[in-house]
Amino acid sequence: MCGITPEYFRKIFRTYYGTSPVKYINELKLSHAKELLSSGMYSVTDAALQSGYSDMSFFSREFKKNTDVTPKDYRMFNKKSPSI
Repeated sequence: MCGITPEYFRKIFRTYYGTSPVKYINELKLSHAKELLSSGMYSVTDAALQSGYSDMSFFSREFKKNTDVTPKDYRMFNKKSPSI
């Protein structure tokens, strides 16, 4: 589409962002899921789906690998208090 090979795109992307495109996207998705879970307004399933995950098992594995806690525990311990 833009006249460069996928390999060259990955090289350019890594130069600017310091990581691969796939890892960057996964980090964005997990960051979004963390925000949703911290809000206390979304279940683990809803947060996963809204963050782009359709497989709950995969989401849970990736989340735990990234944060060292399960999504359910993250939600429970990082729930933001409503501001008054």
